[in-house]
Amino acid sequence: MLDGLEAAASKGNALAHYALALIHAPDDDDDTERGAGSSYWHSQAQQGRVLTGVEKEWAEAHAARLTQAEKYASHLREAGRLGNQHALLDLAERFGDPSFFERPRHDVGADPSAIAEIAERLGRVADAKHWLTVAAENGDTDAMLRLIEEHDQGDLARCWTWVYLSRLVGTDLSKDAYYAINEDGSDYDDDVGGPAYAAGRDGIDLAPISAEQDAAAKQAAQGLFEQIQRAAAVEPRR
Repeated sequence: MLDGLEAAASKGNALAHYALALIHAPDDDDDTERGAGSSYWHSQAQQGRVLTGVEKEWAEAHAARLTQAEKYASHLREAGRLGNQHALLDLAERFGDPSFFERPRHDVGADPSAIAEIAERLGRVADAKHWLTVAAENGDTDAMLRLIEEHDQGDLARCWTWVYLSRLVGTDLSKDAYYAINEDGSDYDDDVGGPAYAAGRDGIDLAPISAEQDAAAKQAAQGLFEQIQRAAAVEPRR
């Protein structure tokens, strides 16, 4: 399989490069577990120190991880250069490369809220708003809430559209939403008992809008809801 992917990648196949990048993706948990110890022994070997036993094993393992990481980055960058959207998104998340956001937008099949978070980490406010809007239009009420609180404050009718849509999908953002948790933040269990703490949020309190604007906001919300329903109806057939 690797030979076939390498052959396809050598001919400029973006998907093959991306598959090879995923195969060589570093194991972050493994790096964390070994910590600075393996890095130290690898540096000692690089400086000419002769290692034996466990120290040698750790140094060699670290060298192998470095090689793997280099292959991962190389294939990922080449897949991105060739236009693979998933690779470009991974480059944005792992290396802070903004190319994904600088190219024409496409449906990459990824969680739009997650893409919005990546955009925020890169300081791309407009892109974050765009992807939060995509998430909200797909029925994500957390994204609706963030748009109301952080991005659409200047468009009251738009904010009301999100509130009306939230009701249609089953979560009324205008209502308080509190629940009980334990001291460590885990969900409270009545059967276990003990002290309970409140977590959650206050309901959104928006200023009223004109009857005409209100009707338009409700109509817009209904249109988005029907769009969500249509998408849900075709999903099982994919």
